[in-house]
Amino acid sequence: MFSPFASRDYRVLWLAIFLRSAALWLDQVARPVLVYELTGSAVLLGTVLAARMAPNLVLGLFAGAIVDRYPRRTILVLSQAGNVAAAGALFLLLLLGVAEAWQVILLAAAAGVNIAFFQPARQAILPAMVPASALRPAVALSQTANTVMRIGGALLAGVLLAVADFTWVYGAMTAIYVGAVICSALIKTRDAAGAAAGPAGGSLVRQTISGVRWAFESRWPLAVLAISVVMFIFLVPYQSVFVPLMVIDVLDEQRSWVGYLIAVGGAGAAAGSLLLAGWRTIPIPGRLMATLLVVAGIALAVMSGAPHLAVLAICVFVAAACSTNVMSLANLTLLAQTTEGMAGRALSLMNIARGMILVGALVTGALADLLGPRSGLLTTGVTLAIVAALMLATPLARRVSAGDSLD
Repeated sequence: MFSPFASRDYRVLWLAIFLRSAALWLDQVARPVLVYELTGSAVLLGTVLAARMAPNLVLGLFAGAIVDRYPRRTILVLSQAGNVAAAGALFLLLLLGVAEAWQVILLAAAAGVNIAFFQPARQAILPAMVPASALRPAVALSQTANTVMRIGGALLAGVLLAVADFTWVYGAMTAIYVGAVICSALIKTRDAAGAAAGPAGGSLVRQTISGVRWAFESRWPLAVLAISVVMFIFLVPYQSVFVPLMVIDVLDEQRSWVGYLIAVGGAGAAAGSLLLAGWRTIPIPGRLMATLLVVAGIALAVMSGAPHLAVLAICVFVAAACSTNVMSLANLTLLAQTTEGMAGRALSLMNIARGMILVGALVTGALADLLGPRSGLLTTGVTLAIVAALMLATPLARRVSAGDSLD
């Protein structure tokens, strides 16, 4: 399970992801609460998340072509530096007392540009760091670096929101991103694919088109994309939209509980990642992904009727464990079934899927505003469970592994 840590560069990358995730989850908790306190609008809660994810949808495969064309270590450093700039700008606005909702949303979009490049780069560099036999635990454990700090970062955000103000949150976030930049710069791996793909693959446009052609000719990557899109539209947005509304409006609890509940979700995500890392063989990953989405949909439906925080916490734990494993299985399938030189473009399919959070965030925000938090969350959960069950009943879920098991 822990064999990837034998690689010095994997340990450094893991620490960079760990620090970045701490800052990211500070932001995931604080930014929706900040916008809600500035505006009181449920629709704008969805807009914040939509703005963050829009660059993934716009850049999509183009970001993957850049990841395959240039050294991935350089892309990791530059994307982290962009995070420092975006978080630092909001910190200064808050420090000066001039922050407005439109600025918070605009800077969320700027942070989203960095995500569009960082996510495929951090996965695509793994085959150059670890042997093929260690790739599955490497993917799962890199996700664990994110989920562990989903606990720590969210808890820290909850504490800071209870005893201080948003200025402290974004000051801490900026400092943590600086640490992530330093760790990324310490990586020594020079992946051959990222360094040599430019001269061999032609222009960026040609490389992007070749990635699209590969996906359509292979067909199974489109199945990965379809299942991931369902998750990002119906499952992922609930955390930034419905959790704050359920805590603050429905259960009338302190805003710090938003952070604490997201930390509970981090515990569920970490448990799911460790379970995946230790799993010996996964015969049909697509079927497992669809099943996990059905379970997550049921968890959201139960969450909508939660009478107190304990029930809400259990549902958040289950939903987070499911979503994390679906993401890990999608990334692992794309890495395991493609060449290193195509890895960035293959993984950028997840950029397109992740960008669909834009649609999900706007829809969930509108549902919360139109139907109220409970009914809106119930509608989202039931829809997710039904769509995932239909995917499970069709050949689509069986195509994800391209006929091979993951072991």
